[in-house]
Amino acid sequence: MRKAIELLLWWGLLLLLNTVLISSVTPLEVAVGGGIALLGAAGAVALQHASGAKPGGPAHLAQALWAFPWTLLADTGRLVLAVLSPAQRRGGFRRVRLAPGTGPAWAGALLSATPGAFVVAVEGDTLTVHALGGDEVSLLERALTGEAR
Repeated sequence: MRKAIELLLWWGLLLLLNTVLISSVTPLEVAVGGGIALLGAAGAVALQHASGAKPGGPAHLAQALWAFPWTLLADTGRLVLAVLSPAQRRGGFRRVRLAPGTGPAWAGALLSATPGAFVVAVEGDTLTVHALGGDEVSLLERALTGEAR
């Protein structure tokens, strides 16, 4: 039953996204979009169950969502500097230990949605992140680790 609900939710989300992105909503477009959305939903459910990923707890979600747009803006500026100036190109891997109760799945997805960091591995409540800014810790990272003030 749970897989059926997940499949339906993914299908609805993907069909909605398709409908928003197409130029004209015709019955043929909706039918094709519905079929493609069903394939995508089946893939998403299969991948989620194969990986065993769980969204995790909601601790620090509000702080992370507040910090996300500011981190997105700051990281975009850092990315522009890195593209324009080879001297600004520094980065590397580091480990980010999440605050207790923070879900590694949603935290990793949110962190990877910024241009400044990409989660390459998850081990329990610790994320291995490739960061654009080297040792610079973003506002989003501070929110996820519980260091935001």
